[in-house]
Amino acid sequence: MRTDPRRREFLSRSLSLVPAVLAAPTLIGCASRQRPDAAPAVVAAERPAPRVAIIGCNGRGADNLGDLLAAGASVVALCDVDAGAREAGSKRVASAAVYTDLRELFRDRRKLRLDGVLVSTPDHTHAFPTALALRAGLAAYCEKPLTHTVEESHRILDLARTAATPTQMGTQIHATENYRRVVELIRAGAIGRVTSCDCWVNKGWCCGQTGPVQDPPKSLDYDLWLGPAQEAPYIASIHPANWRKYWAYGTGTLGDMGCHMLDLPVWALGLDRTRLGSVEVRATVDKVDSVGCPEWTEGSWAIPTQDERGKPTDPLVLRWFDNGRVSPTAQELGAKDKVDYHGRFNMVFQGTKGWLWANYGEYLITPAALAAEPKPPVATIPPSPGHHREWLDSIRAWRAGDSTAADRPMCSFSRSTVLNELVLTGTVAGRAQRGLTYDFARRRFADGDPIPHWHPPARAGWSLSDADLDFVLDSPRRA
Repeated sequence: MRTDPRRREFLSRSLSLVPAVLAAPTLIGCASRQRPDAAPAVVAAERPAPRVAIIGCNGRGADNLGDLLAAGASVVALCDVDAGAREAGSKRVASAAVYTDLRELFRDRRKLRLDGVLVSTPDHTHAFPTALALRAGLAAYCEKPLTHTVEESHRILDLARTAATPTQMGTQIHATENYRRVVELIRAGAIGRVTSCDCWVNKGWCCGQTGPVQDPPKSLDYDLWLGPAQEAPYIASIHPANWRKYWAYGTGTLGDMGCHMLDLPVWALGLDRTRLGSVEVRATVDKVDSVGCPEWTEGSWAIPTQDERGKPTDPLVLRWFDNGRVSPTAQELGAKDKVDYHGRFNMVFQGTKGWLWANYGEYLITPAALAAEPKPPVATIPPSPGHHREWLDSIRAWRAGDSTAADRPMCSFSRSTVLNELVLTGTVAGRAQRGLTYDFARRRFADGDPIPHWHPPARAGWSLSDADLDFVLDSPRRA
């Protein structure tokens, strides 16, 4: 019988660190939460800052690097397929080891003494390094959307449950005070019982074209950039950001921004897997294209709802509008009140007493008479120390043996996979061009995969299978 590679790794690392452990006092950790490849937890004085590697150093990756450093992380490794991004990162953290191939970084994880990995790559390469981190027993932070497909989301959740390490999805707005105030007011009934919520953004990632084709930039290792995606010619300007316009690499505007906007109603309305149940999902797009993401999307999720007596009533409805499509509620009330609600805000909750409008930094209750009423008592949500700091603090507690630390970040994968799947089911419905039923509790579509041919199998060695992950983690470091 094959020995579990993670157990071999743990034993090897533990024995190699015996002198260091004997030289310092130790804390007794919770064995079920111990990282598989880690030595027994040592006192905080030895390792005061979590040791983190960043995979993807451009764009959001550059922002994440600054946020990690400001939050007190020790960034010990940088990995990017673009030489310019690697160079820029190295200028900010000169002591960090530098990698082009993320697989080589994971093969060096014991030498680097990693605690966690932060992933800021294009959508199609989110899941593979996140899965490697979890399979290796490391903490994982991944930008939104957490995965490229619904199926990948299922796999990442399973790996996260097994790893029991601190996780966080990169929905940084979740840590803001304004979102907390909105959640408090909605839960306290400030606008009555909420019957619907519309969300929108006035931007678009659309219409990826098949050309012009050209050679990749000399600074870019294009084969590694493709990762699990099928081999394809390099399209001009697809790197560093226009990949969002292509289904093979991105998820369009809904995938890019939905996790930020829909996060607030999911949080405020308590939409976990149990509350969601089997949801009817619909989406309309300007046109279905096998290559490029749509110019615009209108989506809806009808969530089963019961009254106080437990009898079915009208569903709670979430709706999405992007790139010039306007919420009918915002349009009608804007015309009536002579206010540009669509331009000022990004969402509106409709309740039995009134409306609550919100964006990242402000909220407004209408009508004015309702806003003037004394606010109901609210259960205050404590402030966040910062989105990255939540994750780092949880790593510190996890290293010290705290059995509750793994799920402590507000956007841990146990919660954020729900939001991730809500968003991605909308992108699936748009391509399927029909109504779908998705069961969040059972994590499956009612009639199987609605678009089975849209996501070809990963290239050899890049799948999320145990075999492919363990091959990377067990393989010796290449010279």
